[in-house]
Amino acid sequence: MNPRSMRRSQGWRRSPYRLAAFAAATAMVFVVLIARLVQVQLVHGAEYRAAALANQVRLIPVAAPRGIIYDRHGRVLVRNKPSFTVAAIPSELHDTGAEFVRLGRAIGIAPALLVHRLFHHRGLDYADLAQLIDNEPYGPVILAGDLSVAQVARLSEVLDQLPGIDLEVQPIRAYPYGTLGSHLFGYVGAITEREYHRLERFGYSPNDVVGKDGLEAEYDRYLRGTPGGKRIVVDAAGRAIPGIVLPPKPAIPGDGLVLTIDWRLQTIAEDALAAELRRQDRATGRHLGGAVVIENPWNGAVLALVSQPNFDPNAFATGISARLYDSYLNDPAHPLFDRAIDAATPTGSTFKLVTGTAAISEGIITPNERIYDKGAWNCFGRVFRDLVSGGLGWTTFPEALAASEDGYFYHISALLGNERLRKWALLFGLGSPSGIDLPGEFGGLWPTNAWMERVAGVPLEPADVCSLGIGQGAMEATPVQMADVVSVVVNGGTLYRPQIVREIVSPDGRVITRFHPEVIRRVPGTPQAFAAVRKGMEMVTSAIGTAYGLAIPGLPYGGKTGTAETAGGAGPNTTWFVAFAPVRHPTIAMAVYVERSGGYGATVAAPVAREIMMRYFRVGKPTPSPPSQR
Repeated sequence: MNPRSMRRSQGWRRSPYRLAAFAAATAMVFVVLIARLVQVQLVHGAEYRAAALANQVRLIPVAAPRGIIYDRHGRVLVRNKPSFTVAAIPSELHDTGAEFVRLGRAIGIAPALLVHRLFHHRGLDYADLAQLIDNEPYGPVILAGDLSVAQVARLSEVLDQLPGIDLEVQPIRAYPYGTLGSHLFGYVGAITEREYHRLERFGYSPNDVVGKDGLEAEYDRYLRGTPGGKRIVVDAAGRAIPGIVLPPKPAIPGDGLVLTIDWRLQTIAEDALAAELRRQDRATGRHLGGAVVIENPWNGAVLALVSQPNFDPNAFATGISARLYDSYLNDPAHPLFDRAIDAATPTGSTFKLVTGTAAISEGIITPNERIYDKGAWNCFGRVFRDLVSGGLGWTTFPEALAASEDGYFYHISALLGNERLRKWALLFGLGSPSGIDLPGEFGGLWPTNAWMERVAGVPLEPADVCSLGIGQGAMEATPVQMADVVSVVVNGGTLYRPQIVREIVSPDGRVITRFHPEVIRRVPGTPQAFAAVRKGMEMVTSAIGTAYGLAIPGLPYGGKTGTAETAGGAGPNTTWFVAFAPVRHPTIAMAVYVERSGGYGATVAAPVAREIMMRYFRVGKPTPSPPSQR
């Protein structure tokens, strides 16, 4: 045997080791493959099958019922009602022309209007069906809602001839008290493209109904719930596969709100303000607006919040018509404007509560110090006169406040000066939003030198303090801010954030979140100052008071009238009245505002507050004497 053959034989004798290694590697590969197959088929088989099916399943969403809104006593204020809705599934539509003619004939709506709604909705405009399908293949696109029983019956007869048209029962928002509380609740509507892009990261969909204003907007994330809907199976092209029926996905209702509002007091305030506005409309020939805000002075709980004229939130829930919406926008009385938190004007003499607290707390005067009031004051070179009374002579602070004597307050305002008066106005919460849990609040205005130069082109003069100290000039406050001022005076110096929602509750009534009173700050007035202001307010219905003749037998209350000029004195007056009741252990603090009535606080706003207090506390009603012109 030659050497080469011998070496080859020796090599083959070592091959069993190589074969063993190869066999072991092959066996290991098979073990790994079998293990992976076991994992995929047996361990995670159901999971992967579900994932594969999920890739074929599409959800045609149906809105969840929004959370219920209750008053503090559990009365239902806002709820939902079932509504028959016609919706289009764009990817299933065949011939929009013929189908929509048949659909329009069944439900009594012009086919052209239905086509317009198909291609123009939620602020979006589609050129044709193909573009719509690319962006919203499964919709649903709402074509008509809140159908009557007759419409549903006619549509049901032809529904099987209308591919891509779906008849659904969806919950829609219902406001059983109509226009009452409309600015409190706000309204809902279909989400717009801009809203969707802002809210998409929070789980909102292009088909959602969202809160647009009021509590509906402020607490939308709690109220909205989780949509459910109809589930369909689609093929690789995204087309629905007929004949496969999947169980629907149930919707999860939204959480409810329990308010601090006392609905009985709310309706009393609504009625009283509406009656006075009707009287003023007849007297002036103009449609006027007004507001009432009532708080618990000991914790900031809002018991009533009224702004009028009202609007009907039910109209928005079902899709408001362009004609009605335009009428709201073009109404000179501005019914969509929430005067309770947005109507900032000079407050007239109601601001003297702040001026008096500041003067006594700063040690400029004492409550019982007698100061001679001659009805005028030389305020840094400008003479300010009280054109009504001509002066009280020797008087104390409570008497001057009850009589609303401007000359007296010119005097103490001048002694305070602009800086100190501004400091106290801001301490009482003026010049910044109150923090009430409603969207769109305006913070009012307290003028600074920079603001005066920017807006008026002149600096803030030392003499301006005499106008500001009686609630005139460039200062502005809202009704909710003035209710806060009264609360601070009543409780002795605590400024609370006004609060409307007390609790968030689950659909089964379990408390999820409870909101506790929130203190913004302590207003550093002295106890003597707050007591003197309350005493002056308690004298408002006395013989020297500006609300003389408006006393309520059996219910002593404190109040302050206010009359603010408009257009530099050339326009009709805006009127105010702030109050607390009862005098002993007060339970309400109130601000009433009526814009540009041309009357006086005692003749326009005070009667509203008086009516509210009489009905709320269930006390008698004497014949009022002619009130003062303050």
